[in-house]
Amino acid sequence: MKTTKTKFSFLFPLLAFVLFLAACSSSDSSQEDQPATGEDSSQEQEVTETTSSLNPFTGEAGGVENPVIVVKIDNVNPARPQWGLSEADIVFVEQVEAGLTRLAAVYATNLPQKVGPVRSARISDLEIMEQFGTPAFAYSGAQKALLPEIAAANIVELAHGTSGGVYNRETTKPAPHNLTINLSQAAPTLVGVSTPKDIGLVFDETVATGGTVTSTFNAKWPASRVGAEWDSVNNGWVIALDSAPALDANTNAPIFANNVVIQYVNQGDSIYKDSGGNFTPLIETVGSGNAVVLRDGQRFEVNWSRPMASSGTSYTLAGTPFAFAPGQTWVLFVPTTYDVTFEP
Repeated sequence: MKTTKTKFSFLFPLLAFVLFLAACSSSDSSQEDQPATGEDSSQEQEVTETTSSLNPFTGEAGGVENPVIVVKIDNVNPARPQWGLSEADIVFVEQVEAGLTRLAAVYATNLPQKVGPVRSARISDLEIMEQFGTPAFAYSGAQKALLPEIAAANIVELAHGTSGGVYNRETTKPAPHNLTINLSQAAPTLVGVSTPKDIGLVFDETVATGGTVTSTFNAKWPASRVGAEWDSVNNGWVIALDSAPALDANTNAPIFANNVVIQYVNQGDSIYKDSGGNFTPLIETVGSGNAVVLRDGQRFEVNWSRPMASSGTSYTLAGTPFAFAPGQTWVLFVPTTYDVTFEP
């Protein structure tokens, strides 16, 4: 695990520009292999949120009765800006072939009408999804050899080509970077899908203290970069993809994360390859190790533990559960030998 310092100050001028674009705009109404076979009578109208009313994915109200839907999303330049990422509860970043990354975005609180670009599944998706019970999985094909593994997984398939009219090809990007899914339309059709459950996250809206003040970070894969810059005005991390501020194509607004987890993992080659002969990485998300959690403009060195695939991941600081800020969380699975830089 390498940790050094880097400058990332170019994001703020770019962010000011994209915020201007967002204010002027309105919401927009390598491996696509094989398709997958009473009224309140009390005098005081005070509402008190109970623990059970809070979504265990975000620590905020909403979505507790909605289905959990995981969408596999493209993360290369022709796919950006992606649709609907700002409305995800959790976004996982995974390495794929040739050193690139893709995203597995988890939705429950919000079910946007346009999410994507939807791309093909990978073997590591299956282990990541086990912690959610029986989620729906939206994806567009997979290697032929992987299809039996997907069919045997504890998921409800929401695959392109087998899920009716919930998918659409957008005209603003070229294929295969233009496939979107309407989660609001898909949700009522789903049967047997889990609702949000505890996956190990603990939340506290109190501003964290005791961390190392951090303005930016940058995680590096062989052919991909994911970073962020702290925005104290909006109280969030402005996500950057390949060193440019990430936008949501539905709004043209920047994507803000309340928490970012840099989870150091072991990673090797799976038995699967892409059409170019590149091995598909196999990410070990079950086990334990070190992580860095960023919230409130600070970073905290923590430990992570996930005893089995069906359990969530706990994050502890000096043996005590670490509290996340309520809101969206990005989890970056970074191999222990890769570079992550922080400033200051």
